[in-house]
Amino acid sequence: MISLPRFVPTPVFRLLGLTPPPHALVWVLPTEPGVDSVLLVRPAPGRAFVLAIDVQGRRNPVRARAWTAAVARLRERYGAPAFLLAVCSDRATAVWAAGPFTTGLGSRSSLSLRPLVLGPTDTPPVTTAPAAAADLAGAVFAALAHARGSRATAALTAVNEALRTAAPETRVYCTQLLKAGLGDGHAGYAAIRTGSF
Repeated sequence: MISLPRFVPTPVFRLLGLTPPPHALVWVLPTEPGVDSVLLVRPAPGRAFVLAIDVQGRRNPVRARAWTAAVARLRERYGAPAFLLAVCSDRATAVWAAGPFTTGLGSRSSLSLRPLVLGPTDTPPVTTAPAAAADLAGAVFAALAHARGSRATAALTAVNEALRTAAPETRVYCTQLLKAGLGDGHAGYAAIRTGSF
C-alpha cells in the first residue's frame, strides 16, 4: 500500500459528524470498478474506515449501481466500515448523488446506499496556496467540486502551488484524482497533462 503523507480527508470527517484529526494515516488501496479511488483511513486515535471516492459531473444510474457493489465488496474485503464519497461539480448532480440507491423489490429493500456528497453549494472554494497546503485533501475535493464554476482556475492554481511542496506519493495521487475528475474537456486538463500539477 502507498502511504499519503499530509493527506487527511477533513471534509469526510465533517460529513461523518466527526472532528477532523490533525493527523491520520492514509493509504491508497487497489481501485474498485465503478469508483475513481479507494483509500484506507486510520485516524489516530480512532477506528479505521475505507473510503471510495468517485467524481461525478452528471447523473449516471449505471455508476450508482456500481457504487453499491463497490461499497459492499470493500466492506467485506477489509472488514472495516466503508463509505462512498461522491464529489460533484454541479448542484443537481450533488442532490442526485446523495441517494438513497436501493436494491430490492417492492417495498422490501435488501441494501441501501447513501453516499457522502461534496458539491459546489456546500464546499467552499480554496483559492490560495497557503490554505490549500494547510488542507490539501480539502483543497483537491474543493477544486473538483468547483471545476465548472467561476472559481475553477483560482482553485486549481492554489492546488498546483500546494502540490509543489507535497510528498511525491501525495503529489502523484492528487494528480491522478484530478485527472480522473477533470477529464479531457476541462481547461485545467492541459496543465495536469503537462505535469505542472
